[in-house]
Amino acid sequence: MNKIGMNAQELRLCLEFVAETVIGEESRLTSLDSAIGDGDHGITMRIGFEAIKRKLSSLEETADLERVFDQAGKSFMGATGGAIGVLLGSMLTASGKALSGSAEMGAAEFKRVLEAMESSLIKLGKAKPGDKTILDAVHAACETVTNSGQADLLSLCKIAAEAAAKGAENTASMLCARGRASRLGDRVLGHPDPGAVSFSIILAAMAKWLADRPD
Repeated sequence: MNKIGMNAQELRLCLEFVAETVIGEESRLTSLDSAIGDGDHGITMRIGFEAIKRKLSSLEETADLERVFDQAGKSFMGATGGAIGVLLGSMLTASGKALSGSAEMGAAEFKRVLEAMESSLIKLGKAKPGDKTILDAVHAACETVTNSGQADLLSLCKIAAEAAAKGAENTASMLCARGRASRLGDRVLGHPDPGAVSFSIILAAMAKWLADRPD
């Protein structure tokens, strides 16, 4: 039977696994971005998650959940440029604040993390669901988790990952209302938003780590 929550050390290991997974998706993410953007999204994600790995490997053993997320976010922001650097970095630091004072991240805390991520995106990016951005995947995950009756972290993470993947897939049928790709008009149709896909990869990796960890 899976453990109920995730402590700070486990979060660190989980994020390291997430980093390895995202880094391994560089080519796919670059290909997606080449269709509707500058073609550098995969490179940016790799650089950002390599920075996260370096920071987590040197982080003090006593770091709590808030600090693990905070340092991951700041290292991502510090290593990357462009909108995704600020947006994803801020999502991670906002997650840390949502867990301030918590010893473990269980189901309730995971819901707070997703809510904090969505709030951070809306505040910084000024986007709304349907604008063909990373928010579409985050909003889908947050809404699904909020309305779910699941009470354990693994189950919630799995359905959040599935919802994020569906949300990312749905962006293929959307026109882009934000960023440089908004100038492409209907040429973006048929292509999912790379940021939304990246977020779905992150949640799927978290769910896999949780499912595979020793009891």
